[in-house]
Amino acid sequence: MKKLFLISTSLLFLIAANLNADDYTYDVPSWYSEEVTVTESEITRKNADGQWVPFIDKTFSACATVKISDAIQSLEQARDEGEKAASAKLDAYLKKNKETKALESKYKLSNWKYNDSLQNGCAYVKVEAKVSIEKQKPVVQAVDYKQSISEANTLARILQYDSDRLTLVDTLNLSSMESMEAHRLRYTNNSSNAIVPKGKSALYYPDGTMIYDTVINIGNCDTIFNLKNIVKGRKTVIIIRADVNTDAEKLVITYKNKNYTASIKKDSKNRWRNLIFEVEEGTLTEYSPEFTIKSAKMNIGTISIYQLL
Repeated sequence: MKKLFLISTSLLFLIAANLNADDYTYDVPSWYSEEVTVTESEITRKNADGQWVPFIDKTFSACATVKISDAIQSLEQARDEGEKAASAKLDAYLKKNKETKALESKYKLSNWKYNDSLQNGCAYVKVEAKVSIEKQKPVVQAVDYKQSISEANTLARILQYDSDRLTLVDTLNLSSMESMEAHRLRYTNNSSNAIVPKGKSALYYPDGTMIYDTVINIGNCDTIFNLKNIVKGRKTVIIIRADVNTDAEKLVITYKNKNYTASIKKDSKNRWRNLIFEVEEGTLTEYSPEFTIKSAKMNIGTISIYQLL
């Protein structure tokens, strides 16, 4: 009985071995892919200077399969042909995606993988190009915070100002009589017939946002106002919304005979800008300091006051 079982098993094996390869359903290796695949991993290792730094290991993989036939009569030969086909596929991918320059002197074909089953009638081959590149520290673009504030269509209550965080403490709203009276808004060097025009403007900021605001024209006289809610001695930033469609090249405000100047770059299309005046720490000696905006041929709107708190 045992002999009969062995003979039957052998016959079944021979029949299976002589099946046509096209009729045989065989498993594809789990690592096999018709597409070129790319994997990345991060690891810490020493660089050329001997420092422990992060590296990116990037692996490009391509696969090919070659069937044993009359022209290819051994698995070893099939492997060789598969290696050539997979390498050509990988080279084409690297060239198309412009990876060759980065890898030119660094990558090596390695980790070829085969399935070793003769009865499958095929050789599966995988080639990998692996490169290890030192991870570069991200380049931090210097932020021009003054330009950012100047072009902002709205100003936040908490304002990032260089390395400081400033808090909005006061606002002079030219559309509110109550606000103007509370800030004692007044004018000097103004003759009886030189009235300060006042009106509404709907203008654009550089990002294309239209903002409505009430403005006064300060071309005829100096404009005086007092700050409110001030902590003495604290760093203070005064921001004046201004229409920069003007020939004036600067706007000057004064406190106790000290000038603070903001340059103006004319823009006849996107006309709103926020002009910034920084008052150094220790300067303000009063709870309601008086500032004077010097006469200039231009319109100004809302005035916002920030302090470092």
